[in-house]
Amino acid sequence: NNCRKLIFMSKKILLNWKGGEVEVDTLGCKMIPIFNLDGKKIKPLHEPEWLEDNSEEFNSLPGILQNLKGEFPCVPFGINSPVEALTKEWEKSYSEEPYIVNEPHGYSSNKNWELIEKKSNKLEFKIHYPENDLVNFLVRTIQVQDDKPNKIFCTLQIHVKEDCELPIGLHPMLRIPKNMSKIKINPGNFKFGLNYPGLVLKDKTLGAIGKEFSTLEKVEGFNGNIIDISKPPFEGNFEDLFQLCGIDGNMSFENFEDNYKFNFSWNPDHFSSVLMWVSNKGRTEYPWNSNHVTVGFEPISSAFGLSTHISLNKENPISKRNVATSIKLFKDKPLYSDYSFSVSNL
Repeated sequence: NNCRKLIFMSKKILLNWKGGEVEVDTLGCKMIPIFNLDGKKIKPLHEPEWLEDNSEEFNSLPGILQNLKGEFPCVPFGINSPVEALTKEWEKSYSEEPYIVNEPHGYSSNKNWELIEKKSNKLEFKIHYPENDLVNFLVRTIQVQDDKPNKIFCTLQIHVKEDCELPIGLHPMLRIPKNMSKIKINPGNFKFGLNYPGLVLKDKTLGAIGKEFSTLEKVEGFNGNIIDISKPPFEGNFEDLFQLCGIDGNMSFENFEDNYKFNFSWNPDHFSSVLMWVSNKGRTEYPWNSNHVTVGFEPISSAFGLSTHISLNKENPISKRNVATSIKLFKDKPLYSDYSFSVSNL
């Protein structure tokens, strides 16, 4: 077990500026921002309760779960787990075939990145992929400016070994206050919303399978009732996914407990949808222990978090409606994408 521990030895790198502090964990290059807003420390992103565990069970978790926190890139995006009760329209494009290097949400989410530059206002990280992966390496920068204390600027570069196409994503997760109705999720404009086309977890499904919606406030629930998924946490135990297809590259969140608004913007040409992952005490097994609450708001060009083969299949029902579920990547022209997080008073 010792060698496994060595592989995962991660470091925490800090960046301090007038507006607060950014902590980056090299395992998965996971970023947690803490903003100073009017003398208050604001921590908008999620950290699970098992981070300090060091049991054998913990050490055998995949890297992505060992520190499932903050925000991190996923290249390629997706997990090839089987889907129960899949709707008919997804059958034609369905596949459980693994990606070449089969790590949940890509190699970069599960392994250590290297810090290649640290300045007073900038961190730069890099990760090289295994030889047989289509991806060569990723570079991620996190930058701050004293004259813009409430904003964090990020970039992601994707370098590939040959021209190819892959689903990609970013994976921020929201810190949800324990009290009800303290968060309001406001997505930018999107073309259509979809409930997951199967069961994410049996008996823990929040939305009606395969239904469509146009606003978070009115989503068809599993029992046929209309639910509002814009105000987590939810009464009950759920694990579910919803995709906001063809979104304009913006989301914001109002937190009424600490009275701030949290904004997130990205390039919609690179990430065409948002995957909303509702983790609401649904998973019973370790490390979740029926106690994990967050909402992922993940910009993706992907068909939910399904296998890379489904996302690449132009017959999948999202791609057929002209919303990209993958992105073309070129050996001679790396993809360069920038995005930002910011906070303001309510």
